[in-house]
Amino acid sequence: MAVSSIQALVGLLSLAHSVTSMTLRPRSITPPAGCPIPTWTVDNFKLFNGSHSLDCVHNQADIDTKGCLCTGAGHWCPPVEATCNGSWVNVCWTGMPNYAPWGYGPPETLDIDFADGLQCHDQYIGYRVHDIGNGASNCGYADRGQGRIVSFYGSSHQAQSVGHMDYILGSGHALKCDNGSLITYSGSVDFPLTCTYDAYRNATCTAPVFDIPVLDYQWVSS
Repeated sequence: MAVSSIQALVGLLSLAHSVTSMTLRPRSITPPAGCPIPTWTVDNFKLFNGSHSLDCVHNQADIDTKGCLCTGAGHWCPPVEATCNGSWVNVCWTGMPNYAPWGYGPPETLDIDFADGLQCHDQYIGYRVHDIGNGASNCGYADRGQGRIVSFYGSSHQAQSVGHMDYILGSGHALKCDNGSLITYSGSVDFPLTCTYDAYRNATCTAPVFDIPVLDYQWVSS
């Protein structure tokens, strides 16, 4: 290979390295004239994943496990079928408010709070099992049917990693432009995720305050 070709190749590799090592921050769009644009700032983010949390998504042993719901007590009793004074049920099939069956630690939880007051909270519940950290989060009953969706993608397995968040402002939260038209927006961002672990390998993950840039819009039919 000629010297000039080698130099060109080295230059391309250096450029590629510099690009991949940068933190890419997508810029918000400019809305149509006369239309407002929202600001989405996450001012509190916390993911907890206990080493002994019930996992009704990935762990077949947990999915198959049964426990004893005490009669009239509203909590779990020791999981011994012969002495169970209540209901012998699959632990992943119930919607217990305090979802920590006998032998398990606190449930995995996710909290996403926005500066505008929107709060998203998730935890494992038997009748609504889904993979926390792999899609849409629960942003409260007030938003059900309104079409606003906040999705988080990330993992608690590494001390330092990158999380991803998507935001869709549904038609139920459409904004009005000066001409009376209704408009909705969507956006996404990658953000730094930091996890710490205690002696039992319970993970607590947090993120600095970050904005989700608005990257697209859609008109809403009247």
